[in-house]
Amino acid sequence: MSTQDITQFDSEDADLRADIRRMGDMLGETLRSLWGEELYELVEYVRSSTRTLRESPNPELREELIKKLDETELWHVIRTVRAFTSYFHLANVAEQHHRIEFKGVAGARREWLEEAFDRIREANVPAEEIGDVVNRLEVRPVYTAHPTEAARRSILNKLRRTGELLNERSNPRLLESETRRIDRRLSEVVEEILQTDELRHTRPEPAAEARNIMYYMEDMFTFAIAEVEEALDDQLETFGITREPTARSMRFGTWVGGDRDGNPNVTHDLTRKILDLQHERALKMFAPAVARLAQTLSQSTRIVEITKELEDSLQKDRAELPSVWDEFWNLDEDEPYRLKCAFIYERLLNGIAVAEGSAKSKPRYANVQPLLADLQLMLDSLEANESGASANGEIRRLMQRISAFGMTLATMDIRQHADVTGGAVNELIDRVDSIEGGFGSLSMDERSERLVKELNSKRVLSSRAITFSPATTEILDLVETVRQAQDEYGQPVIESWIVAMTRDIDDLLAVLVLAKEAGLVVPEEGIARISVVPLFEEIEDLRRSHEVMDRFLSIPEIKSLVTTAGGVVEVMLGYSDSNKDGGITTSQWELYKAQRELRTIGQKHGVSMRLFHGRGGTVGRGGGPTSDAIMAQPYATVDGRIKITEQGEVISDKYGLPELARNHLELSVAAVIEASLLHAEPHHSDEKLEEWFKAMDWISDKAYAKYRSLIETDGFVDYFMDSTPVEELAGMNIGSRPSRRASADGSRSIDDLRAIPWVFGWMQSRQIVPGYFGVGHALREAREAGMEDVLSEMFNEWAFFNTFISNVEMTLVKTSMEIAGRYVDTLVDPSLHHIFEGIKEERNRSVNELIRITGQENLLDHQPVLKRTLAVREYYVDPLNYLQVSLLARRRSTEDNDPSVERALLLSINGVAAGLKNTG
Repeated sequence: MSTQDITQFDSEDADLRADIRRMGDMLGETLRSLWGEELYELVEYVRSSTRTLRESPNPELREELIKKLDETELWHVIRTVRAFTSYFHLANVAEQHHRIEFKGVAGARREWLEEAFDRIREANVPAEEIGDVVNRLEVRPVYTAHPTEAARRSILNKLRRTGELLNERSNPRLLESETRRIDRRLSEVVEEILQTDELRHTRPEPAAEARNIMYYMEDMFTFAIAEVEEALDDQLETFGITREPTARSMRFGTWVGGDRDGNPNVTHDLTRKILDLQHERALKMFAPAVARLAQTLSQSTRIVEITKELEDSLQKDRAELPSVWDEFWNLDEDEPYRLKCAFIYERLLNGIAVAEGSAKSKPRYANVQPLLADLQLMLDSLEANESGASANGEIRRLMQRISAFGMTLATMDIRQHADVTGGAVNELIDRVDSIEGGFGSLSMDERSERLVKELNSKRVLSSRAITFSPATTEILDLVETVRQAQDEYGQPVIESWIVAMTRDIDDLLAVLVLAKEAGLVVPEEGIARISVVPLFEEIEDLRRSHEVMDRFLSIPEIKSLVTTAGGVVEVMLGYSDSNKDGGITTSQWELYKAQRELRTIGQKHGVSMRLFHGRGGTVGRGGGPTSDAIMAQPYATVDGRIKITEQGEVISDKYGLPELARNHLELSVAAVIEASLLHAEPHHSDEKLEEWFKAMDWISDKAYAKYRSLIETDGFVDYFMDSTPVEELAGMNIGSRPSRRASADGSRSIDDLRAIPWVFGWMQSRQIVPGYFGVGHALREAREAGMEDVLSEMFNEWAFFNTFISNVEMTLVKTSMEIAGRYVDTLVDPSLHHIFEGIKEERNRSVNELIRITGQENLLDHQPVLKRTLAVREYYVDPLNYLQVSLLARRRSTEDNDPSVERALLLSINGVAAGLKNTG
């Protein structure tokens, strides 16, 4: 494909420009070779035409292009779409490669942790305070069960290989023959990409989604974790702080197999199956690492001694695993560390055999503590016998990695809707108590009072002798599954039960009563094996979240359970549904205020609040740079701990290459430490903060009214469904979770649509309403009300407002009202076109107001490289949008769905997602 557009880059981007041009040229040559000159010329015609239209509207050219696309044979349309999609896949991996390369430039590379600790040092933070934060430090990315990642693993593997080859090619010492060899390999991969089907033919099973997450985690175990922990230890050493070998700054979470909110495919059996899969994968990761450790620890007792504790443990191992002793004693009689590694390795292999079903019972590690204890014995012996460097070397790094991942790689969260768990409790209590109208008819206060009594009661509500409804039976089976999994793998395997759509404390108490049925929660015995986590998702729920938590923590039994669990209370905040409910401005502001108020409630009750941020990949779902988001949190709300969901395209973009994973994790750890130490107190006066908060309240109210006026417009649901490919999303087989909740009457409703496809549809049609609508109106109103100086001050001095404006700016750059107009003109009933006019006016208004606040002539003037990068991308995204509109029109013009049209359309959806680097 022609890559002449890329010449717009400056010399500072010469290497990236060269790689993208090289990959584009290879793609063009492969297109010609595989599909012929005619197809290549069609691709170039579409690309050049849409570029001309973007630079200078030309109605005649537009009609000519539309006619050409409508008349082109589907086979050629499909190949044209695939050509542009493949270009974006290759360009994306080139950009990923150069993000790594830039950090590696001599003299330019400084570790994120080094930069953060320089600022901490400049602020004269005492070492004791640093140690306190590090002792409770936990950054926990949580990988979700409903990703918006549109690319198949087959494609991702090939793109990863492309990145590896680009990395090899960047070596300045390569011989010319070696460069030619690498270019041949790159051409091979390009050909393979073009001949690999991007589309899944069936929805992925949750087990397949779990394997997808494990793919990334294996990379992190091998490469990223140890490097980040070592970089942190290096910085702490300058303050005289030494961590324990099992200390880790990161843990990992997953919703795969645990998130059943609206997903009937996730059952208790599946939950256990995925935990077992993760356990098996953990053992298979640990075993070769222990084998490598054995190669390293060759210390001989002919030269250095070992501790009595290690010697005793070897004798115990000999009794339990005599075959290992017989095999290795003669070889390693004077190399006890290698012998100990052989015993550890055998136990790991035994665990794998049990997990695979080829053995029933052998000496093995069921949970992580005995494994870490064996490694600790070796480390202690090394330290006590003149092997300090070895003790701080590979064995310490291995212990940190195992500690971070545990025996199931990631801690699984259970998530279920409050109505489901509440309904189960209603049924249980109605079986044993006679309540007029049933337990569900009681007021919230009455239900809560009875549920607290139930927590303290010794009676059992459930019995296998009683037949309950399928939904209640599934819930009871689930709590039992959680107990069994904890018994086998340890309590960290599942720690939290997230209550989706939490409204009040009875929703939380209901889950605790269910947990009590399996012995997971027994207040009078001090048993708190699982924590209930409220998820506040909609605007009114966010506004009441602090009141709910205040009343919840005021219950003595709850306070006792929290104390038993370590004094940490977790609260999840939903970015996606709050945006869909109230628009981006009100969503972001209510989330900010909720965090401040929850912090105060935590302080009131003497507990630590761990906030779990349910962020998506796009700005409309709370996306944006993770480190910026962490630093923009209200003061004293991070406190060393944070959980953040990682979803969809974000996962492959952040973790697709090992070096990217390392950089992202280090940046996250650095941001949490810095936010905890340098943002524990407000940086502005109470008077200044009050002025800004009042301004934001005013802006939020205006934006909310504007946003609600849009989505409550008559015909808006039809407009959204018709002007976007959201209805066709169901055919993409993206994730195991259905894209919409079932409505009672089968009608089309925004309320039934999940937040991911809601954003997905707007993104595909380039309207991207969730990322800005209401912002321009509210900012203009504020400016005209005399707040212009306050807005400028907020942008320059307040991290929250600056990050908010920056994220909206990025969204606005990706919108295109010209492209959106094609969807509307072609697909939407003319009687609804006025809705688009309102969207277009608000988009333009938002652009104008952001330019005023940021002091620029155009959006992204302050980031010229990014601006040019996105501009070039638009030249290749626009063709896909034109093709998609044509395909949508073909598909919707007949009741008989042509499989070829369906395929072409889904490929176009995939391509736009790759081009914008966002799906939902």
